Amino acid sequence: MANSLAELRTRYDDFLRHERFNYPERIATAIDDYIQRSTSGGDSSTGGTNKAASSLANGPITSATPRLRVPLSELRSYDARLSNQLINDPLRHLRALEFAAHDIAMEERPGYDKSRSAISSSASTNESSDVRIRVALGGPTSTSHPLNPRDLGSSTLRTLVCVEGVAVKVSGVKPKIVTSVHYCPATNKHERRNYVDATDPQLGLPLVDSTGVELPDKIVGLTGSSYPTMDQAGHVLETEYGLSHYKDYQTVTLQEMPERAPMGQLPRSIELIMENELCDKLKPGDRCRVVGTHRALASNSGPGGQGSTSGVFKTVVLVNDVQLIGRDSNTGLVFTMRDVRTIRQLSQRSDILDVLGRSVCPSIHGHSVIKKALALQLLSGV
Repeated sequence: MANSLAELRTRYDDFLRHERFNYPERIATAIDDYIQRSTSGGDSSTGGTNKAASSLANGPITSATPRLRVPLSELRSYDARLSNQLINDPLRHLRALEFAAHDIAMEERPGYDKSRSAISSSASTNESSDVRIRVALGGPTSTSHPLNPRDLGSSTLRTLVCVEGVAVKVSGVKPKIVTSVHYCPATNKHERRNYVDATDPQLGLPLVDSTGVELPDKIVGLTGSSYPTMDQAGHVLETEYGLSHYKDYQTVTLQEMPERAPMGQLPRSIELIMENELCDKLKPGDRCRVVGTHRALASNSGPGGQGSTSGVFKTVVLVNDVQLIGRDSNTGLVFTMRDVRTIRQLSQRSDILDVLGRSVCPSIHGHSVIKKALALQLLSGV
């Protein structure tokens, strides 16, 4: 292993703290947006770290996790070698980048990672169900144009790819079990079991303990698909569905754009794996740009789902970021950090309707009531 988690974490921490990119403020803004979306009835202002912690503690959490967007072009301009290493080994580098972003987030907004569901002490383990900031990598992955599904082959496996296409098939969003909690009436104890399948981003990486230290001698592997019904002593287990941890899961078929397919050939497609907050981002017919890891999945014929008789494996893209392209994507609308701060400051003013009314047709004097009515109509207000 060329770099350990601690070394990569330090390098990405230096990148995020570089004054040229202003990532600490971006991280704070991402967390504030997450709190505003996730809590109902909480204070939507950005009035400090205590409010952020209290909002998460008091309001029900409905959103998945805060997301920080990191364009690969910025990382490439800071350290081209580090950018190439991320593209060639994305899952390990992305984990280190998210650890570094989490450290900065704890400094900017202490308490943002409050656990969404408290599991009783009898069921507690070293595993944490806390909220952690995620990093969305913005493509393209190189200076050249994005790839088509036809361009994905054996040379792109286990690398970060940027693919453009049309979503032709979108499955429903289903809950996928991550950690199950079981109660044994005979012993009055709880048990937990974690599940790792072939689409898990942590598969094949060294295990990380609760303190964030990498354990090189322990590798994250596939777990069995059987659901426990009895403990080791033969006692019956009851599943605690309310204490179990799930994540949203969805599959999307991305097809090559018809105008980019070679003449006389049918467009090719690739399956996308969408999880958590990325689910339901696409609908059939959407043109999109996807950044993710190209991975091969083994068949389920052998022990642990790793059996294969032909040596041919299904390939998917583990999606990290999705962007709509085309006329309906609103790609020309870009908000800076200053714009976000100004909008939030305006939302706290008691005379916000008067401000919006004066902004409608400012060259026409008077008619304030009509201007307010037009502003409410534009904002779908009554």
